[in-house]
Amino acid sequence: MAYGKPESDSVQASQLEQLLIWLREDLMGELQAINQYQAHIDNIDNAEVKDLLAHIRDDEKEHVAEITHLISRIDAIQREKFLEDHTVEGDERVVSGEPDNRVPTVGSMFGQK
Repeated sequence: MAYGKPESDSVQASQLEQLLIWLREDLMGELQAINQYQAHIDNIDNAEVKDLLAHIRDDEKEHVAEITHLISRIDAIQREKFLEDHTVEGDERVVSGEPDNRVPTVGSMFGQK
């Protein structure tokens, strides 16, 4: 999927910095695609089309996770920031294992899974 290209061409960066710029641009594109698919899902009545678009949207969510993990492996500062979760107190953080229903998701905020 092609996305609009921000003004990163004007940035003088090392190869690693340029790679991170591209990955962040790719991440933005994936997030925009998720929002676009969700908007279409919300406004279409055809169940077959909705199901297909939901599947594609979920693939985009996987891409977000993959790019995010890649960025965290390449950028040490970003990795540290991912480890610092300031959105909840320490005892409320979700750790690997069973999902914690106390943690809001975008879907749960709008009454969906």
